[in-house]
Amino acid sequence: MRKLLVPIDSNTLPDSLKKLLEDFVAVMDYEVTLIYVTPISRNQVHGDLMAFREENEALFEDLAKNMLSEVEAELKAVGIERIQKVHVMGDPAEEILKFAEAGEFHSIAMNSRGMSAVKRLLIGSVTNKIVHHATIPVIVVK
Repeated sequence: MRKLLVPIDSNTLPDSLKKLLEDFVAVMDYEVTLIYVTPISRNQVHGDLMAFREENEALFEDLAKNMLSEVEAELKAVGIERIQKVHVMGDPAEEILKFAEAGEFHSIAMNSRGMSAVKRLLIGSVTNKIVHHATIPVIVVK
């Protein structure tokens, strides 16, 4: 079975990505894995911020679970049935890339947030990092 990784960053999918998945998943016979990464940078993994993370881990899990479930319902509404859900914490781009490689995925499908090239260059973006560092095909929908 082919595996498609779909990173999410909100409780709803953009219509353009949902339409791509609706058409693409059925034709290519993919199982979809939704991944949400609670953004925790390396700089935050010390002292008070580490304690904050540990104290609020249940809250992070609940928020991620709800977000993943809402997106799962959207996909099921358009006929996609084989869906896995994953939540991790860390740097979003790093965690998505690591998970994609470890899970033996065939491709990644994600949306771009509409940043200009200049803004991406100055501050970077998760999508940009994944496109440039993934070892598997990445489909980006605007």
